[in-house]
Amino acid sequence: MFYLMKMLYDEFKPLVDLVLNNWTALQLAVEHGMGAPGGEKTAQLMSVYIARYCVENIVDIDNLTEALEDLMDEEFDTVCHDNSPKEVATLLLQFLALLKEGRREELQVRIAAMPTCQKWLSVPVCEAVPPQSHGNPDDDTTSSGSEDDPCNDPANTMGPSPSNHNTSTEPGPEPMEEDVEPGWTVVRTRRKK
Repeated sequence: MFYLMKMLYDEFKPLVDLVLNNWTALQLAVEHGMGAPGGEKTAQLMSVYIARYCVENIVDIDNLTEALEDLMDEEFDTVCHDNSPKEVATLLLQFLALLKEGRREELQVRIAAMPTCQKWLSVPVCEAVPPQSHGNPDDDTTSSGSEDDPCNDPANTMGPSPSNHNTSTEPGPEPMEEDVEPGWTVVRTRRKK
């Protein structure tokens, strides 16, 4: 059983990285230093946790959405008001179902259709942690290494933040709400016209 779970984890973890790499809310939280220092490493550990959580448990969209919202809140002091945690959860569980059903060709088509992005989240090989045969993903066994670890390469960070560019199609810049503290970024859904 452990061997099958490890195989599934090994196939699913890169997909989790891919989806989280495309998650704008997570990217903004890391780029803007939300939460504790070391946001990129925290995001990498978040990816390990999510992969293990999905592989080791029977998870539905609501459970995974709640887990993603909790992680964003607890680790990055970020609350997503744009329904993106549910979108991420839905996509992850679809990919996991395709893997479990052996529908790899369909999975490859879905992956190819995703937007390309710089892979800023992937965990270095020496940092990867396989799932345990039993136990709780909440434990601290997913953290390894130290601050002096050669795998902690700052060269893997992304370039300039896309949030510095006004890509809004609405006329004029949207004023910042007064109750938003400095350093916070408000993420909202796009309005369809």
